[in-house]
Amino acid sequence: MRFPDGTLAAGRPTIGDPIEAIFFGEPRPARAVDGPWSDALAAWSGKDLRLVAMGRGEGPDRGPTTTLLSTAALTELAAAGGAAAPLDRRRFRMTFGVDGVAPYAEDGWLGRDVRIGGAVVRVAGNVGRCAVTTHDPDTGRPSFDTLHVLNHSRGHLAASEPLPFGVWAEVVTPGAVALADPVEVT
Repeated sequence: MRFPDGTLAAGRPTIGDPIEAIFFGEPRPARAVDGPWSDALAAWSGKDLRLVAMGRGEGPDRGPTTTLLSTAALTELAAAGGAAAPLDRRRFRMTFGVDGVAPYAEDGWLGRDVRIGGAVVRVAGNVGRCAVTTHDPDTGRPSFDTLHVLNHSRGHLAASEPLPFGVWAEVVTPGAVALADPVEVT
């Protein structure tokens, strides 16, 4: 974890003891993540923060196992908001960026299986976006009004979550995946 001032918290995370964490004002079961991250987050923010892990199905929203986004959508969304260059893909924390398909092609994959390299995933829903996506991934400062642009350009769509941008999927068949592996809807 690298902070804007260059501070680095690194190591191999391990999942610690069960704790009760508050997400969106509600208590949720979670586990502490042992390592230097909580102390680094607290020092950087000046607040008592802890990094926690939530098990599958315990999250406050969809609890995805993997996420996909067509990289052409980054250009499309940027243009809709008046930006000349594509948005930085890190802003959206997607597991897989899919090249070579039309913008938002992944919206049509709901309920379908997708082969990614040696793995197969089943697309289960849209990824709704939050305010974190408005922040530049390098500076942590707001730099693009993602939520306003998504609401204006995609807020009218029927989706499993509001402000859809990308999709989430469950792993059907585990397998090795490498950069530039083919992605195909099966």
